[in-house]
Amino acid sequence: MDKTEELIREALDSMHCLVEAHKGYVEMGEIKGNRVVIHCGGQCSDCENKCIEDALKERVPDIEIVFR
Repeated sequence: MDKTEELIREALDSMHCLVEAHKGYVEMGEIKGNRVVIHCGGQCSDCENKCIEDALKERVPDIEIVFR
């Protein structure tokens, strides 16, 4: 596991309680270069809060995030 993947996993793990409380889920998909695909569902898929994006960008500022 490279450093970027490790940081992304840490960010997503740190949000587990928040995401679960909102009856959602979030999973990391493919990582290619500075681009990561994030799969999310439940209330998280329609949320406009950007908490997942903010948590990822805090740890990996130059990451490009694609939500699916």
